[in-house]
Amino acid sequence: MANSLLVKDVFFDLDHTLWDFDKNSKLAYKRVFKQFEIDIEFERFIKIYEPINLEYWKKYREERVTKEVLRRGRLIDSFKMFNKKYTTLTIDKLADAYIEELPLDNHLFDGALHILDYLTEKYQLHIITTVSYTHLRAHETGRNL
Repeated sequence: MANSLLVKDVFFDLDHTLWDFDKNSKLAYKRVFKQFEIDIEFERFIKIYEPINLEYWKKYREERVTKEVLRRGRLIDSFKMFNKKYTTLTIDKLADAYIEELPLDNHLFDGALHILDYLTEKYQLHIITTVSYTHLRAHETGRNL
């Protein structure tokens, strides 16, 4: 009976718990803006984009928009606030570039590695996330999350 109650596995949602999504996302968009020569002051864009993005994710969780509408709409609506309009093809290229750039930064919250090192000795650890991060590294040491 006692053994059946023991915790053997610990699950983490990667974004906003271990991995500093906001910081990594901002760095990814900064590179995308440079690559596509977007003529908008970056910090102003981020201030507009972040609440729009959150609203689209809320709609997505509520199944009111598709993933495609989320990916496009958050950019279209943000650019609209700056009187900028881009073709659907360009919006798709921006969205794709962002997804490619996103896993290239590996900023974690303070203490994340310490917690993982502690827990890994006692439990099987698992990461759950809504986004596919193909090259995410935990730290410069090369440890994989």
